[in-house]
Amino acid sequence: MNRKAVEEFQEWIKQNLNDPLTKTLLENSSLTKTQFETFLIDAFSKQYHSTLSKSEIKTMLRLKGKVSRGAFNRTKTQAIRNIIKAIYTILLLGYVGIFDSSKLDPFIELSQKLDSYIKEIKSERNYEKYNWIARILEEELKEALNFNNRKKKKGV
Repeated sequence: MNRKAVEEFQEWIKQNLNDPLTKTLLENSSLTKTQFETFLIDAFSKQYHSTLSKSEIKTMLRLKGKVSRGAFNRTKTQAIRNIIKAIYTILLLGYVGIFDSSKLDPFIELSQKLDSYIKEIKSERNYEKYNWIARILEEELKEALNFNNRKKKKGV
């Protein structure tokens, strides 16, 4: 096992989990933090370093420490199931025409902003600017979520 690769990968996971946008998106997703962490490990460990691709190594990459292979696989299965359900929900909403609705406009606009800002920041490697934009996008996301929740409560 490559201890340095494990530590670097765990640091990468920490950075992702502590990212303000990731936190906001995760809080409002159908994934738990542990499911998301496990999914990241499973999806990216092999690309990060070839020694991290074995299942017994993946069980040691979780930030809270080693878990059994069974626990890791159960959590991964739960994450994948939740992701698949979210995709089916999006497909269902598209099928019945919800995506043509103006109710989704704030989310579509925010998604487009997020995509263009992140591409720009990654190309510049300006992490101070990233933090500033992340805070703005986080506020806009919270505002969009609150706006739609207020509409639901009012019965609009």
